[in-house]
Amino acid sequence: MYLNIRELISKSGQVRLHQEMNVARLFREQKDVLRVEPLDVDVEAKAGSGVVEVTGTLTLPVEFACSRCLGHYGQRLSIPFHERFTRDQHRSDGEDDDLHVLDDDVVDLTPYVEESVQLGMPYIPVCQPDCKGLNPETGANLNIDPLARPTPRVDPRWEALQQWRDRSEN
Repeated sequence: MYLNIRELISKSGQVRLHQEMNVARLFREQKDVLRVEPLDVDVEAKAGSGVVEVTGTLTLPVEFACSRCLGHYGQRLSIPFHERFTRDQHRSDGEDDDLHVLDDDVVDLTPYVEESVQLGMPYIPVCQPDCKGLNPETGANLNIDPLARPTPRVDPRWEALQQWRDRSEN
């Protein structure tokens, strides 16, 4: 996805870009991201006073594995996108930390889009905010069966004492 900065600045115009991108390769090593559909990039670039501002929304349907209960769930992420570019080398004065100074007339927006997608992903995906997770002893999903309790195990070293206690209670 390329954008001609010089042309936009010289005409003080705007352009709308709409494209699908495959970003599945970004999440190959993440075990909690099960499936990623193509990213829908819908941005608008506007030029004004030597700066091109690119804003829009990145929409990404993703299937996750919940970090608490390990259940699969789908989510449609809507990630805001905002970047600023200029060709003016003297424009970068430290105040504009988000202003990218370019040497070329054309900028490839792909790395900026990929960065926004990675930053927009949930750090720890959970199927619902109050997910109860798994029972640590039985492995049962506590969202489905909140009363799932393991059968009490008696340490074999204390088994004789447990039998004596059971007989004394009867």
